[in-house]
Amino acid sequence: MATKRQSAADIRSERGLISLKRASSLVDVDRKTILNWIEAGLLQGYKLNGSMWRVNAHEVLALVHPVIATDADGVA
Repeated sequence: MATKRQSAADIRSERGLISLKRASSLVDVDRKTILNWIEAGLLQGYKLNGSMWRVNAHEVLALVHPVIATDADGVA
C-alpha cells in the first residue's frame, strides 16, 4: 500500500502557516506588530529551526475587525 509523503511546504499550506512578513502585509501592519500580538497571546506563533516564525493566516485575519466611523459627537 503506497502512501503519499507530504513535504514541509504542503503541511504548512494545509495549516495556513505564513511568514511574519507575509502576515504583516496581509493586514497592513509592521512585522513587529505581529510579534507583539504573539507576545501578548493574541496570536499563536510557531518557531521553525529556532529562528523562523510562522503564524496561521486565518488567526491573523481573525484579529482584524471592521470599525464603524463616527463623527466627533459619536454619531455614525
